[in-house]
Amino acid sequence: MEKEKYNSKIGLAKLIKRAIELLCEKNFSEVVVLSSYKISSILNDNFGINIKADKIGRFLSNLAKRNDLKRLNTNIPKYKLHISHLTNLKFF
Repeated sequence: MEKEKYNSKIGLAKLIKRAIELLCEKNFSEVVVLSSYKISSILNDNFGINIKADKIGRFLSNLAKRNDLKRLNTNIPKYKLHISHLTNLKFF
């Protein structure tokens, strides 16, 4: 039953939103670099939830398109998020 909750789109969005908030709280600079592996490790370390990085990556890609986040030129997709824009993120 608990696995179904995290497989739903809304449940996944809430978890990813909380992970991004934790990243922003612990960051000292104005910009946070978001990647699926980073979010996956935060979910695993802080909440004990294992979600595949590719599933998080697809969600993160859609989130970046919706919010016009800049993609960094790396092999693994990474996006820049200004901490001041955290409250304006559109998850749906």
